[in-house]
Amino acid sequence: KQYQPLTVAEMALTLFAVNEGFLDDVPVNKIVDFETSLHAFARANNKAVLDGINAKPEYSDTAVADMKNVIEAFKKTGTY
Repeated sequence: KQYQPLTVAEMALTLFAVNEGFLDDVPVNKIVDFETSLHAFARANNKAVLDGINAKPEYSDTAVADMKNVIEAFKKTGTY
């Protein structure tokens, strides 16, 4: 949302989710809710992953695996 800046890790998580098809089954009217809830879930449950990406913002196998794990765990909750 406007005037609510995201960290590099949050932007990466969103873009990764979109590019890898994790939002393909999410209804269009739920996309913003999905993104907001994904970020909240990651901050609450995977802070170390976000901190690692923010500290070293490089596209690596480790970052990809971490983001995939976070998104898959979030989608299992269905809380969006």
